[in-house]
Amino acid sequence: MKNIVVILLFLLTFSCSAQLKYDDSVISNKTQVIVKNISKANVVDDEFIGIAGTKSEQYKKFEHLKTSTTKELLMLTNHPNGTVRCYAFWALGSRPNIDTFKIVKDHLNDNEMIEYQSGCVGHFEKVGDFFISLVTPNYIDLDIKKINESERNDLDSLLIYQSNELNAKSKAIENAKETPELYLVLRDLYLKTHNQSALLKLSKYKRKEDIPLILSNRKNDKDKESGYYYTYKAIQNFPEKGFIPFLSDRIQETLDEKGFDNEWRELYSAIVTYKNQEALDLLIIPFSKVQHDNIKKYHLDFIYDAVIKNFDPIYSEILWKIWEQDQNITLQGYEFYVKNNIKRAYNTTLKKLGSEDIDNEFSPKFSESIITNNLEESMLNLVLFNDKEAASKIVENKILSADVHSIPIYTSYVQKSKDIRFIDFLFQRFEKEWNTYVYLEIAKTLIKFEDKVINNRIIATLKINHKLTEDWGGRELSELLKENNIR
Repeated sequence: MKNIVVILLFLLTFSCSAQLKYDDSVISNKTQVIVKNISKANVVDDEFIGIAGTKSEQYKKFEHLKTSTTKELLMLTNHPNGTVRCYAFWALGSRPNIDTFKIVKDHLNDNEMIEYQSGCVGHFEKVGDFFISLVTPNYIDLDIKKINESERNDLDSLLIYQSNELNAKSKAIENAKETPELYLVLRDLYLKTHNQSALLKLSKYKRKEDIPLILSNRKNDKDKESGYYYTYKAIQNFPEKGFIPFLSDRIQETLDEKGFDNEWRELYSAIVTYKNQEALDLLIIPFSKVQHDNIKKYHLDFIYDAVIKNFDPIYSEILWKIWEQDQNITLQGYEFYVKNNIKRAYNTTLKKLGSEDIDNEFSPKFSESIITNNLEESMLNLVLFNDKEAASKIVENKILSADVHSIPIYTSYVQKSKDIRFIDFLFQRFEKEWNTYVYLEIAKTLIKFEDKVINNRIIATLKINHKLTEDWGGRELSELLKENNIR
């Protein structure tokens, strides 16, 4: 009870400190001109913007604003224009003896939207949120004064307990310690404002009385079947049996869709948290019930990611079914396959790499050294570890067919092995290839053999495939040959 009283007194004190009014007479004529120009551009630019990273003209005006007096800058934090307020506060951040934390608190209800541009990325945010970002460690401009941990805790309390509409409120709720007092505040906040972050935090308390709130929650969305993102996230925190029918209904709504919704990712993540037969039954539905095959892919991708993230042995066969149905898998998932059933993983790997040399009597082995940071390379390594002849046949085929992203995996193996069996396959690709990155990779591989006959054959191929001599790729290849004395 004592803590609640302290908080209330603190908030009452804060609510009495109204934001200062703007007094134009404090601002010099020189600064007035700068402010007018900043207001006219009306965007908060970082120092360097655009793809080329050129210095922003607006930021140059900000540098002029930095020459203003501290008194002027303090007054400008209350200027009618939000962009000016942001730049004025930014300028104060690098000055000594300025209580930037107090200024932030004075602007917790500063909801004017400003445009912020950094590099080639831009977005809109509220002035109050921009102020908070400026004083947050490891955010905008690392050289200005940042708030300490104690001030951060105080700020989070203000954001949670005081009425405000800043986006920072959601982060404060997320970071807050779950206490009985906070529960009451969050429940009241959700009931009054439908705050989705408050609902998500409430779900962590796992209280039965909140089940109806979660079940009835839906954020406004033009799609009548969407708006359940935070509902699904809440269920992930609180996987109560009573939510199962709701989740089943939501899946049924997706089965006839011609498009997909990223919200489904959270739907499947919510189902996976149950780790029981009911959840398994729901996850199996999309395999046969989705009406459009191209949309089925998205369902299975979302199910796969959810299971990998929150794995339970009950979902093992689903993972196998997804991979064997030609869905994309991840490196993390591949480690599951080889450790769960090495023989099944090995045979499926052979199929995925295009090999037909499958011997069901063969007993493959696994080593941790097989796994690299690349999925396809790890798959090739598994075959190499068990059957070099099968791996060589795969490399032959891949030299002829691998795309620009995969070809380095196979040329790298050739460069290490320097096995002459691959030379004709490399030239077959080299004689027809048009993609610059591919033919340069093949040329580098052939040069690694350091063989005069091969080098002469490279020169002869230039006359067969004219793509090898065109544009920037042709110049790159010419320079490569010159560096290796190949003429």
